[in-house]
Amino acid sequence: MKIYLIRHSESQDDLINCYGGASDWDLTENGIKKVEKFRPTFEKMNVDKIYVSPLKRAYKTVDILNKKIKKPVEKVFDLHETNHYGYLTGLEKNLAKELFAYLLERPEYQNASYYNRKCMPGGETADELDKRAKSVMKYILKESKSMDRIAIITHGGVLRSIFQVILKDKRKLLDIKDVACAEIEFSKGRFKILNTDGFIFE
Repeated sequence: MKIYLIRHSESQDDLINCYGGASDWDLTENGIKKVEKFRPTFEKMNVDKIYVSPLKRAYKTVDILNKKIKKPVEKVFDLHETNHYGYLTGLEKNLAKELFAYLLERPEYQNASYYNRKCMPGGETADELDKRAKSVMKYILKESKSMDRIAIITHGGVLRSIFQVILKDKRKLLDIKDVACAEIEFSKGRFKILNTDGFIFE
């Protein structure tokens, strides 16, 4: 089976300097253009089914990619972005610094990230995210076992976890571009990374 792991396109939170995370932002006009540019490539993948996060920026990406080919789509709750930012999710960053300075100044919240296994107060921990990624991938693989090609459209946090705990790729993902696409081969219970277009590693 071929699995295409795809990040959603540019969303509104990218432009207004806010903590996006698990908040539900739509695509920007530029984000829509990026998806439309990627669509011919996606159509050639000839997937049997698309699994997508329930958040707008992900399923709007799918709506555009799937406009002509109309493949079956399933929204899967556990593909949603991680709530890494906790109480700060959805807030403009300068406002968050004013409202939550007493938390952000604490050492345990400095440089919080997936790779140092820290999250902001009230957030989803890296261990919780990894557990969710394992569970959702197990579900998707079971549901698509008779298929040849599937696409999974999700978010940066989920993709980082999939690379670490499912694909066993220990490289640090510094950035994942809009509509980045990784091509994975899954055969006899093993994963092989074939291509990582738009995935920037340390």
